[in-house]
Amino acid sequence: MSSRGSTLHARVLRARELLSLRPGRVRHGVVWVGVVVAALVAVLVSVLALDTGGHQAAVRNSQPPASPAAAGQSGQSTLPLAELRIPAQGATISVPRSFLGISTEYWTIPVWANHLSLLGQVLSSLAPDGPIVLRIGGSSADQARWAPAQELPEWVFEITPSWLRQVRQIVNRFGVRVILDLNLVTATPQIAVRWARAAEAALPTESIVGFEIGNEPDIYSPASWRKTTGGGKGSTTLPKRLTASSYAKSFRAYAKALARVDRGVPLFGPALSEPATNLNWISQLLAGAHPGLRAITIHRYPLSACSHKGSKTFPTIARVLSESATAGMARTAEGAVRSARRAGLPVRLTEINSVTCGGRKGVSNTFATALWAPDALFELLKAGVSSAAVHVRADAINMAFSLSSHGLVAYPLLYGLALFSRTLGPNPQLLPLRLKAQPSLRLKAWAVRVSGNTLHVLLIDKSTHPARVSLQISATGPVTVQNLLARSARSTSGVTLDGQQLGAQGRWEGTPTTETINPGTGGYQVTVRGISATLVTATLPAGALAAKHLR
Repeated sequence: MSSRGSTLHARVLRARELLSLRPGRVRHGVVWVGVVVAALVAVLVSVLALDTGGHQAAVRNSQPPASPAAAGQSGQSTLPLAELRIPAQGATISVPRSFLGISTEYWTIPVWANHLSLLGQVLSSLAPDGPIVLRIGGSSADQARWAPAQELPEWVFEITPSWLRQVRQIVNRFGVRVILDLNLVTATPQIAVRWARAAEAALPTESIVGFEIGNEPDIYSPASWRKTTGGGKGSTTLPKRLTASSYAKSFRAYAKALARVDRGVPLFGPALSEPATNLNWISQLLAGAHPGLRAITIHRYPLSACSHKGSKTFPTIARVLSESATAGMARTAEGAVRSARRAGLPVRLTEINSVTCGGRKGVSNTFATALWAPDALFELLKAGVSSAAVHVRADAINMAFSLSSHGLVAYPLLYGLALFSRTLGPNPQLLPLRLKAQPSLRLKAWAVRVSGNTLHVLLIDKSTHPARVSLQISATGPVTVQNLLARSARSTSGVTLDGQQLGAQGRWEGTPTTETINPGTGGYQVTVRGISATLVTATLPAGALAAKHLR
């Protein structure tokens, strides 16, 4: 609160105190009335003396909040100041096309197939400029089997011709490309070949990006699988254990069998749950023959709902908003990136979310994940990951969205993913930047150049305090501002992006609240509300950034 606001507040409280006094408690009633009138007049004068900036500050602190852009123009010099500069020359990182993808389970497809129009609206919010990659697998992969006309045990998810038609509908209607995760635990290479042959015959040519061999084999537990399969009934003998060397051997067996279907089919692996701890799985896979391997795949979840409360990975909102959950998580992928690059291969993150084990209520479904998502994705991009597929199950707490006969339910995470997508654009290049800010602000910033002369700057404030950011950029004319807002980090609903919400029909509803800011003597002054994100779009003069490509 400013000093002027503090004075006014004190006068209001004094007036209320005087009005609450009974006349009998004052020796002279006339004097009492005079004092009260004087206090009220003082309050009225103070209110009339407020300028436009003070009025905007009052509006900003009410609910729903006003745009931080308006606050930034009001001269709120009392707010902590941060400065952001983009060097005229610097190394950029090309954002791979279809970087942001979706991962889901085999059994989710029939649910989505019943609501194709809603699914299309979601996909258009996440990938407006290119095909999205859908990875189908997860824990259901090792229960899935293609076996027409065969009687299968109850624990098996049967892949049927009808299921394949549903996938084909999604591919044809939305231009989706797919990664199919193959059963490594309860199937054989021969069973996998039959499934791969059926998939390639049923789906459009080149719509299959690749086949992933296994799902998180580094945390395979025979005990849990015995419970799942009822002791392995109806399956081949369950592996006693899976190791780095046994996985490499299994990969070669699957690759040899799949080559009979298509010698050029891309294969992915090893789909590690813990790439930093189990980096030797990648090393051993690459050390021997690995025919058909086109990408190293890993999974990343900074927190786990399966952890006990005393664990560092037990999910809390504070931890979701921490640097450990974004920059720290990205560092755990760096070893895999280095190993893959030495072999000339990319690293695909085929599963990512804030909290694994389905998520934790009151954490995984809150606005904190909306701020986590774009920051985490940019950190992973900076670390060298070539794609990231957010895992969306149809019945989990950590899902980004759900589809039903009642329509779309958009959870906060989906808004964060949509904001990340808006920060990109055609031919995006991640730019280097210099941000000077007090650590207490917990401010993150990312800059992306798109279409040559368009600049996007994403500001994320993970603290509860607003910050005034001076953008020192060589833009021409005013910049526009969109805001991602909610009442608090704990909010599970009421999220808005540029003043709009995703309605039950999957469309953006409400009037956009895009603001414009003109440059001042100190650059562009933008105020970012606490626990929010702000996307600034500017037009740069030709040749303003003589950047070189890092990769």
